[in-house]
Amino acid sequence: MPHSVRASPETSPRPTDVAERASPWVVAFERFGSGVMWAAIVVTALLAVEVDLGLPRLLLAVVGGFLGFAFLAAGEGLVVLLWKVLGWLFARLSFAHGTQFLRLVPPVPLGRILGAFVFIAGDLLWPNSFLQQIVLPVVGEIAIVLAGFTAMSVALARMKGRSRLAQFALVGLPMALILAFVFWVVNPGFAGYLAPLPEPSARPNLAFANPGQSGPYTVTRLTYGRGQSNHRPEFGEAALLMTPPVDGRPIFGGYSGLSASYYQWYWGFDYSQLPLNGTVWYPAEDSGPAPLVLIVHGNHAMSRPSDPGYAYLGEHLASRGYIVVSVDQNFLNGLLFMDGANAEIPLRAWMLLKHLEQWRLWNETPGNPFTRRVDLARVALIGHSRGGEAVAWAAEMNAHDLPGLTDADTFGFGVRGVVAIAPSDAYTGPYDRKPLLERTSYLLLGAGHDADTYLLYGQQQFSRQRLAANAEGFKALAYVYQGNHGQFNSVWGDRDRGLYNSWLLNRAPLLSQAAQQQAAKVLITAFLDAAIGGEAVYLELFRNPVTGLAWLPETIIVTQYQDASFRRINIIGGAAVAGSGLFATQEPLMLRDGVTSQGIQALHLSWSAGSQPQYAVPLAPRQVADWQLTPDHVLTLALASVPGAPMATGMVVEVETSLGETARLPLSVSGPILPTLPAHLVKANWLAGMNGFPAKIAPEEIVLQSYSLPLADFQAANPALVLDQIQTIRFVFDGNAAGAIYLAEVGVE
Repeated sequence: MPHSVRASPETSPRPTDVAERASPWVVAFERFGSGVMWAAIVVTALLAVEVDLGLPRLLLAVVGGFLGFAFLAAGEGLVVLLWKVLGWLFARLSFAHGTQFLRLVPPVPLGRILGAFVFIAGDLLWPNSFLQQIVLPVVGEIAIVLAGFTAMSVALARMKGRSRLAQFALVGLPMALILAFVFWVVNPGFAGYLAPLPEPSARPNLAFANPGQSGPYTVTRLTYGRGQSNHRPEFGEAALLMTPPVDGRPIFGGYSGLSASYYQWYWGFDYSQLPLNGTVWYPAEDSGPAPLVLIVHGNHAMSRPSDPGYAYLGEHLASRGYIVVSVDQNFLNGLLFMDGANAEIPLRAWMLLKHLEQWRLWNETPGNPFTRRVDLARVALIGHSRGGEAVAWAAEMNAHDLPGLTDADTFGFGVRGVVAIAPSDAYTGPYDRKPLLERTSYLLLGAGHDADTYLLYGQQQFSRQRLAANAEGFKALAYVYQGNHGQFNSVWGDRDRGLYNSWLLNRAPLLSQAAQQQAAKVLITAFLDAAIGGEAVYLELFRNPVTGLAWLPETIIVTQYQDASFRRINIIGGAAVAGSGLFATQEPLMLRDGVTSQGIQALHLSWSAGSQPQYAVPLAPRQVADWQLTPDHVLTLALASVPGAPMATGMVVEVETSLGETARLPLSVSGPILPTLPAHLVKANWLAGMNGFPAKIAPEEIVLQSYSLPLADFQAANPALVLDQIQTIRFVFDGNAAGAIYLAEVGVE
């Protein structure tokens, strides 16, 4: 009778022996699966801590790590179940090859790897699924893959029989990749492509003081708020002035379901009890009613207050005589699955007007620090990002009845200036309308290396604005080439894409935060002093930024300017004649995505080397007579270099009268022709389209530069020139080399 023999410990196969006899690719497969599992746990734990949901960080790390584990474990469980089902099916069908395959491929690591793949790429593969809510930062995705590869390589290196050289290669390769990855992440990027700073043709004599310098007033600070706050004591019991909550639901209803419950838990209120919170900087000395400036942030993680980021601007403006409020609207911001997606823009705007109502009450009520100290006929609104769009809407709501939103008679404040810093332009109001800003002046402050609102969306608002009904109104644009989105706010800084994804932004070209904020102080103060303070001399800074060269950081700043006196000259079609060797085509200018219109029609002028390129524009005598030209008038135009084409090397503007008298001025007396302004926002092209990084955009944003040529200077060049007899304007280019340029916005002011 056969009998069994029990194996002794000495004859039983050890686990290490099994591993040594296992196929190397099976070992690699198993270790890769283990590596990605542990890496997913660590990455999601770190991501959860960064998101900051208002819970203890340790708890967030545990929950986040568990979610990463659960996702990969779900993949593991599904594949294990699939293997069992297939094993049963293959056994019934006597499918030996299938059974052998199932034995060769271990389901556990395969499930983990497939789970990691869906975890990493699911949002791209299934864009309309719940996986859109599970978007890992690219650095985390790379870290997960590297962890799997490293675990696999180390396991293979430890297998019996490996030579020293093979072990060194198997361990050294992933280590080298990790070091290269870390170096790439911490390296700020590259800046060799930056357009050179043109040498100014002349340094003008400054007739006005530096608006970026602090003023003579001592600055005092206080806060006002609802008196209750879960997260901001300065707006709770520490607030000096108390404000009643407002009901925002008629304009934007907020969230529902789990999102609404979390919102209520986190903030302690819902959209029916929104607080009016603000930090105020104001002159300690009472020198009479002062202009009021409200500053409002844009969308950021609601758990990280954005409003303190404008303290630098509030303190500066207050030292120059303004009362400045940094408005808290963090409770309108998003977090993970909560985001108004721009539908909350009118609520952001409406709440600014409710703040102004509160200021009107304080101004009229005895017994508070601001009794009869506020000039509500001189109000300015400054907004950043979505806040930049909101301030335009607030000015529109203040001036016009918008059914379903506001009644202008309720407000009617003297909003004299609107400043939009890197704004969005997404919301369309009732009757498919967007703000026209007919009753206020407007400043658009943009940045060339903005990796958040990476298109100059504010250009659309700039082009829409109508000044005919506002004789004192003007609009100005300043495009800070080496600025980014966040450094206009001290809290946001150089993280335009959050902590982890911002590691992959190309930050080497950026100005320092101090330099970018100095530019903001100079440009915004100059605008406010002109729009509200009546100091028109500061408008010269936008006509010709060379005037502020000593005050501004060393970077290209493109400016545009136009006021209510502007009279447009038709340069497109009609009787305009292209000169010898010049080719002229009409083009609508687009933003750098090639799809979004700037709202500007331009002439694309190009010429070959050795030609005599010029473009002549005849003027109608009746039109010239209506202008009643004087030496105080200026001829204005706007130019931009053409991406991918040779840059124009020189340009002269000539005017000719009906009597044949001519006068010429080189464009350089107003400023140099600027080169194209490329901006590479990320460190590698393959990142385009991932995690919200911009995709399919050109490196250059086409931004027109304004030029002003005083008619008095033309008369000085030829005293026989009679201004009301001008019949032709001629643009003459240097034809020694090929060139191209966009020409637009020609007129007189």
